[in-house]
Amino acid sequence: MGFPSVVVLAVSLLVVVQPASGALPTGGGTPDGEGARAHSVAQELVLISSLDARDELLEVGAGGVGQGATGHDPTLMFFASVAVPGSGQLIQGKARGYIYLAAEIALWGGFYLLDSKGLDERDEYEAFADGNWDFDAYTDWYNERCADCQPGDETLCRPLATYGTQEYYEDIGKYRTYWRWWNIDGDEYDPDVEWDDYSDDDLAFRDTYVDMRGDSNLHLRQARYAMMAALLNHVTAAVDAFLTARGDTSPSDRVADLGLEFGVADNGDGLTYALTMRY
Repeated sequence: MGFPSVVVLAVSLLVVVQPASGALPTGGGTPDGEGARAHSVAQELVLISSLDARDELLEVGAGGVGQGATGHDPTLMFFASVAVPGSGQLIQGKARGYIYLAAEIALWGGFYLLDSKGLDERDEYEAFADGNWDFDAYTDWYNERCADCQPGDETLCRPLATYGTQEYYEDIGKYRTYWRWWNIDGDEYDPDVEWDDYSDDDLAFRDTYVDMRGDSNLHLRQARYAMMAALLNHVTAAVDAFLTARGDTSPSDRVADLGLEFGVADNGDGLTYALTMRY
């Protein structure tokens, strides 16, 4: 019961009692003897009882302002779980707060491990490319053959991205224009060899490089998924803490439990997660 309702109820009690307290015996209509004393005592008991009820209701109403059914401010519980998932639930004595807290630790731990692995693999494939793709030979060939290329002719004369950028490392494995310059074996400077005349060794080195780069990108992508799931865990825990503290009295309107369910995609490419609500 909110404070305004309590006040209205208390005032109503006083209104009912007031005529009785004002109807003290006066003049000839007053009962005499024991009947008068009994009547007076009954009126006093009614007045005392109503005043006690008013004080009790006012005390309950004042104590309940801003608090939910659990006795905690829902807003404070919301922000507590926003900051540290599960803390709002644990303050209220709800054991499921440990689930949110464990998910937070697991997700950020997974992010750190996946991100570190992906970055280490990036260093490895960049070193592999630097040692096995002939940047100087391609630059010489491009400057000699492509000076008069028509604009937009990117099959034969594709300009190379700036050396060392992620676009550079992507292009040399992605576009066939660059494949002949894998596996430095001397034929890169042969003027009679065309751009698409690459050997099996060139393709083998290129395929190895693409696999290395794919592993790095996969782990970095999974790290981003873990970070997104961790942020979603903050939001879910906060909403759950708020609803728990508010404590809706209607079972049909109350969310009994909120949670996150995590899994691995069927192809292993990333994580899956779902927000669940049980009523």
